[in-house]
Amino acid sequence: MRGSEHRSAQRHFYGQTILITRSFRHVLGDYRQALRAAAIRAGSTRPTQDAWQAYDRSLGLDGSLPGLETLAFAQVGAPGQIAVSAIFPYNGDNARLLGQPLRDAGMLPREAAPDALLMLPPTPDAGGATNRPIMRLAMPVYPAGAASLAGPAARPVVGGYVYAVIRLDALLAAAAPDLLRDIDLTVQDVTSSPPVTLFDSRQGSRDSLEDQATSLSRNEKIAVDGRSLLLIYTANGNFDATQGIGWARSVLIGGVALSLLLLWSLLSLARMRIDVGLTAQRMSADLRQNESRLYGIIQSAMEAVITVDEQQNIVIFNPMAERIFQCSAMEAIGTPLNRFIPERFRGFHERHIENFGKTGVSERQMGPGRPLWGLRANGDEFPVEASISQNHDAQGKLYTVLLRDITDRQQAEQALQASRNELARLSARIQSIREEEKMHIARELHDDLGQRLTALKMDLSMLDVMLPPDAKALRERTAAMHELIAATVSEVRRIAADLRPVMLDDLGLIPALEWLANDFATRYGIKTELRVHDDPTDLDEDTATALFRIVQEALTNVARHAKASLVTIAVSCDARAWHVRVQDNGRGAGTDQLSKPKSFGLIGIRERARMLGGEMHVYSVPGEGFRLEIILPRAGEGNTRVSTGAPQ
Repeated sequence: MRGSEHRSAQRHFYGQTILITRSFRHVLGDYRQALRAAAIRAGSTRPTQDAWQAYDRSLGLDGSLPGLETLAFAQVGAPGQIAVSAIFPYNGDNARLLGQPLRDAGMLPREAAPDALLMLPPTPDAGGATNRPIMRLAMPVYPAGAASLAGPAARPVVGGYVYAVIRLDALLAAAAPDLLRDIDLTVQDVTSSPPVTLFDSRQGSRDSLEDQATSLSRNEKIAVDGRSLLLIYTANGNFDATQGIGWARSVLIGGVALSLLLLWSLLSLARMRIDVGLTAQRMSADLRQNESRLYGIIQSAMEAVITVDEQQNIVIFNPMAERIFQCSAMEAIGTPLNRFIPERFRGFHERHIENFGKTGVSERQMGPGRPLWGLRANGDEFPVEASISQNHDAQGKLYTVLLRDITDRQQAEQALQASRNELARLSARIQSIREEEKMHIARELHDDLGQRLTALKMDLSMLDVMLPPDAKALRERTAAMHELIAATVSEVRRIAADLRPVMLDDLGLIPALEWLANDFATRYGIKTELRVHDDPTDLDEDTATALFRIVQEALTNVARHAKASLVTIAVSCDARAWHVRVQDNGRGAGTDQLSKPKSFGLIGIRERARMLGGEMHVYSVPGEGFRLEIILPRAGEGNTRVSTGAPQ
């Protein structure tokens, strides 16, 4: 072989061996993911033979994992004893292993990382000794949550192992079916000396590593969690033919030009094949990585993640779903979703899924505006909040539900609402007591103190009559006392009216508002207009008092903050409610000022209106005045009022 031909063959040979090694690594990665998932399932609940068989069949492991001979769960018992308790596939050969001690138990560590893929040392029947090219892989099983709770310094003892027996010839044939036709491969375990041959593609032929005459060979070593495998690649006669070595000899006979053209074509195809293969491998690796990430997200999600197929059978049931529904994934997978839905809601759920599947929408919330309920394995119902999404795969349509148990939230909301209702009753009671106290004090001032001052004024007048005509100094003193008593009587009447205007009880709301408007205009010098469109003759005492206090507080706010020159008070009613509007032409207020936590005047007005089932609305723009509107439902219109009785 010429130098250029040899270099071309070397490049092609090197590229193919890289592809074979990568394919081998990827298949081992598939086994790692499958064993990891099986270990998690086995850790959540000890699997029975039937449950193990159903779980493995639901995932199609016998079809997705090339070369799989046996997938078993081995339970750790007494120290040093590990026995097979569940096995797949369940056939005549494997059935005999149930309950039997695992012959590789001594090779399995009692402590290992949760995701460690353990390759067991070869046994005497491995490789060419009995013509069974097999490899054994294992992954530790920890009780649910134990591995994540323990630190590196205190890892829990392994509770069992997921154990796989793999035929290397079938695994490699599936990993690189085309490439191994041109290249011979020998797999050796070189962890200890002497090396043990696990697989030899030339098994049964006369060739051996020592006597095969070829210049194209390559060795590559890979590690599998502590053990080392040596991959020995050797080009066979088929590889030489594909490289055009015979063509190189025929070039001397057939012509240099044709030979070079063919060689260039073959090299181009080889490079293209390598590039396409590498691209496919990268895409496959990216896909596996994304699937691994998605699996990790689903397993650690704080919401229950349940995926069902078009027949509403469960295919994914994450740990949070296990916790919420109190059912293991191994029991749930493959069963109908209806088992977790109360019977009275099952028909609605089926129609909802059917209609959702027809919409083509990728996701939406389930049951907006209505309560949703789930059913635990023990028969208890509980409220849930859920959203649903749909997608397609090669098997058909899949529906995924993200679900959250909102029992605690509902209980908290109910407790909060009860507390608010209790606070509203307490506030109403306090307002009622305040009005009663104001009325009592106003009457005491008017009836008792007012009468005493009037009597004092009359006595002083009699004393003034009895004074001699020449007692000028005494008459001046009594005149000053007359003025003081008159001012005191006026102030007492004002205070009593502020506390509780007598005319509100005697004459009603409109006369009381007229007095309030006149008093406000006199006291603050602000023009005040009262416009009454309907005389409220059917107002009850509570509503009349509330409206009077609301207008009084609104006028107080105008005097303190508005800097207005005109205030308008409008009262009207319709068939359903009373309407009161207080509007000024002052400086107004912005939204930030209205929402200040110390706006106690507006807060008090809002609470008074709310206790009578009413509403408060505020309209204001800085520089354009302020408008307050109150709407109180009329008696008998179905309004909900807060009771003013003492809280229980």
